Amino acid sequence: LTNMLSTVQRRVVQTSSKSYIKCFSSSSIASEKYDVAVVGGGPGGYVAAIKAGQLGLKTVCIESRGSLGGTCLNVGCIPSKALLHSTHLFEHASKDFSHHGINIGSVSVDLKKMMDNKGKAVKGLTGGIEMLLKKNKVDYVKGFGKLSGANSISVDLNAG
Repeated sequence: LTNMLSTVQRRVVQTSSKSYIKCFSSSSIASEKYDVAVVGGGPGGYVAAIKAGQLGLKTVCIESRGSLGGTCLNVGCIPSKALLHSTHLFEHASKDFSHHGINIGSVSVDLKKMMDNKGKAVKGLTGGIEMLLKKNKVDYVKGFGKLSGANSISVDLNAG
């Protein structure tokens, strides 16, 4: 990542024109100029965007999912581990507690609460990344970004 960012910094420093971002929605077109535009808010993208912001570059991070952190944070590793932790607790309560003199009666699963707990964990982490972007003065655009020229990116904004 450091080598990649150094390359990005050199490119930005050597170019005289700024990246040009066009955002499209059903009702408007907005344009802004940035020193660095990062397409993708996964673990590589948001870290690179934050570092560029820390270096004083006007930066935007574009993410189509609508929440930062990539697959692992949003639908993969983190949600799976949250649910796995809940099921381990269920197993301990139903099988192991009585061996320690803890009697709790019948144990049941409330799937809605379990899923809400998983969602809370994901939301807390993705919200933390958004806060880091704001803290480092990185703009966050929710939409699908694609190269549209040598120094331009077009973004189809997410609905809402």
